[in-house]
Amino acid sequence: MLKIHFSELAVSEIKKFIQLYEEGFYILYKDSGIWSKDIIIEQYRQTAKNLNNLIFLGIENKLKKKKVLGRKQANRWNEITFHVNDRLIIIYFSDDLKNKIRWVESVGIDRKPIIF
Repeated sequence: MLKIHFSELAVSEIKKFIQLYEEGFYILYKDSGIWSKDIIIEQYRQTAKNLNNLIFLGIENKLKKKKVLGRKQANRWNEITFHVNDRLIIIYFSDDLKNKIRWVESVGIDRKPIIF
């Protein structure tokens, strides 16, 4: 098993996605006039926290084994894609096998539009 380390860029990308997810629903409901808007907003905040945890756990589970199935060479890094729920996660990573560390260099997450 390899240790998984996240670059500052990768952590920032995940946090930014979660922040935008939360803010999107907050903006959508804050002036909606719905009597339960506070409950709805809090549910989306909890969903954002759960999504954050699922993304980090999913990345660690995919990359902790020495052999990563489905990896592709992408310039200087390797790439792997997988889904967390119905969101496509694209991971760019590098290996430091001498020290048994796999670095998550960058993370891309699809942004689904809000449809009514």
